[in-house]
Amino acid sequence: MKDLFDAHKRSEALLQGEKNLTEMIARGDSLEAMLEGSCRLVEEALPGSLAIILLLDGKRLRRGVARGQVEALIYSLDVLATASEPKKFLGKMLSTICRRLSGLSVALWLYDEPSESMTMQLIADSTGTLDFNENRLLIESPLSWGKNSGYQELLFTACPVLCEDTVTDPRLCGEMRDYFLMTSVKKFLAVPILAEGRVRGMITVRHAERQPYRTEEVELAQALAHQVMLAIRLTEVGERSRQAAVLAERNRMARDVHDTLAQGFTGVIVQLEAAEYAISEGDRQDANRHLRQAGELARRSLSEARRSVHALRPQALEEVNFWQALKDIVKSTTVGTTLQTRFEAKGKVPVLPPAWQENLLRIGQEALSNTLKYARARHFRTRLTSDAKEIRLELCDDGNGFEGTERHDGVGLAGMRERVQEMGGELKIGSSRGRGTKITVILPKDGIGRLTPHSKLDPRTGSQDM
Repeated sequence: MKDLFDAHKRSEALLQGEKNLTEMIARGDSLEAMLEGSCRLVEEALPGSLAIILLLDGKRLRRGVARGQVEALIYSLDVLATASEPKKFLGKMLSTICRRLSGLSVALWLYDEPSESMTMQLIADSTGTLDFNENRLLIESPLSWGKNSGYQELLFTACPVLCEDTVTDPRLCGEMRDYFLMTSVKKFLAVPILAEGRVRGMITVRHAERQPYRTEEVELAQALAHQVMLAIRLTEVGERSRQAAVLAERNRMARDVHDTLAQGFTGVIVQLEAAEYAISEGDRQDANRHLRQAGELARRSLSEARRSVHALRPQALEEVNFWQALKDIVKSTTVGTTLQTRFEAKGKVPVLPPAWQENLLRIGQEALSNTLKYARARHFRTRLTSDAKEIRLELCDDGNGFEGTERHDGVGLAGMRERVQEMGGELKIGSSRGRGTKITVILPKDGIGRLTPHSKLDPRTGSQDM
């Protein structure tokens, strides 16, 4: 439902954007305004994207960028495509801007909204990046930019700021004027870098004596600033992807360790309790049998935990499919206990992807573990059915059950939900106090991937034997 609501909102925003563009055309707005509106529409439709439009018209690129300066844009795209690290690209881009505009140095500043300040990220000249120590004054006093009306002008209008004389320009505060005097800067050009219609920072180009800034120079700096912003956004997306990958791997390991060690220990405890009861009854032979079974379960769980750390396929699935593996695990875990188990299968299950088999096996183990730990059940039923549209795995017990508002093992049930979501399926949990628990996993057949050599097939039907 949330996805449908979000899609509806995006559609409404897109329609409104198209309406705005139509009105701009009807009013006869400038081409630049319409191009900006088109970019904004794309960025709003695709959050996190950066839209740039350059139109070639005869000898010039529209919007004032000279055709000869296209080399700088092509160079920046080549560097972006080949740079091994985004920071190296940013350094090369700043050096390119410095060379093209014959500057003393170029600095990249990013805006921090909470502190309302600009922080210098990188500084370069025409040959490469420079040491920050030479610019320690600005690094230690980033708020000094906020004292300049020129800075405020750039921040709130999102337009370039040109300073033709750092000595006489009234927009500069004394602290900045002293800094420029110390570094022999006579002029500077500040260009905003934009994302989603907001100022994310600026690029400043510093000069000694020179002619006044030309329009095409300013527009070239703006075009290259767009490339810098693109690299910054790619860096941010890459970092978010890296963090997401780290979090996903951490969750996988936590889930797998829980599904191996925790569930395995449950089986060990059940067997030890059975051995303790046998000893109290004087049945030494039965007690030894339970102790051997406990040792075997402990060794198997340790092996599975080691395999999960290395993201290896569960050993139980190396020779048989998940259904047979699940039956073997249920039987070995409950042997000698009072819990009666039953297995039912109906229909032919197509060959399942290895990840699906592992997920279904772990879900079955978790359901059994919860039954043994909490339910005090007498019966545990496992049922697998397959029809034309879906595969359904049902795990039921007749134990204590629980109410939906009660606290229970969040790791186990959360892990079940994550595994079902990975398969594009649906998880249903039905339980009430004194009436047992039923867990149902429903998987659409149209989500099944390719056949794998790990699966055991019925040669006549291409299905897995159950």
